[in-house]
Amino acid sequence: MAFDEQNGLTVQAAIDTTFLDTVHYDAECVFTNGYEELSKLVITNVSGLRPFIIKDGDLQTPEFTVEAYVTARQELLLEELYKATIHPSYVDLRYHIDFMWGYTDKPKLFSCYLSEYEPPDSVDYTSADILSVKLTLRAI
Repeated sequence: MAFDEQNGLTVQAAIDTTFLDTVHYDAECVFTNGYEELSKLVITNVSGLRPFIIKDGDLQTPEFTVEAYVTARQELLLEELYKATIHPSYVDLRYHIDFMWGYTDKPKLFSCYLSEYEPPDSVDYTSADILSVKLTLRAI
């Protein structure tokens, strides 16, 4: 019995009724087609973790914003990947990214592409070892 009339809501009932989007999830990006080195990104924050979005009655394609720390080499690879993926008249889906989040036994898995990339601002590459970047991944 989840609700106890003498004590109100039990701890288990509170856990069972809390929305899952308030939980901190582990997130992982797996890159393919020559960009496997980027799979070692240190993800610091992710937003937009919703398996589906309904807006005005229509199902929208999920987008996830990933903030990460990267090395100078990884930053160059991310710029290269973005240029190889996004073109003025089309998106090259050969360079997909598998994005996983959720519990370790049942993670959500989306095949995505890098739709936006924010490189670090005004970095002195001669003295910086770790750079902060922001990626926007859009589900395919």
